Amino acid sequence: MNILNGIKLLSDLSKKDLENLSLFCQLKKMKKGEILFKEGDEANAMYILKSGNFEIRKRINGSDVILGNVEAEEILGEMALFGNDNKRMATAISKEDSELVTILSFSIKDLANKNPILLEKIKDIINDRIIDNKIVETTLN
Repeated sequence: MNILNGIKLLSDLSKKDLENLSLFCQLKKMKKGEILFKEGDEANAMYILKSGNFEIRKRINGSDVILGNVEAEEILGEMALFGNDNKRMATAISKEDSELVTILSFSIKDLANKNPILLEKIKDIINDRIIDNKIVETTLN
């Protein structure tokens, strides 16, 4: 069974595209409290959370600030892949036992460039998160 089946973000992809993308994906299991990535780490993948919950934190003015939570069917780690910098912009910590699909950056970028609907969905998510992050940063300053 394809690990990408049933993921809403990818629902507009053809069966062939899903099969091709799945060649560059891995299922990853994480325990509560584990760190998926840290702010400043090199980014080479994005993730789709199949189950569980992650807290996203960023260092602002010397303090760790919670930017939000990522829940099942949502993506994380996408901002570094589609931005100008290839560094993680925040830290992701598992708040409960979780299962994620790891998608290597070159494969998702290639597929997004070939599939305007997928690219638009990812852009919308990134734009929403940028706005949310700016609101948090403005509130703290």
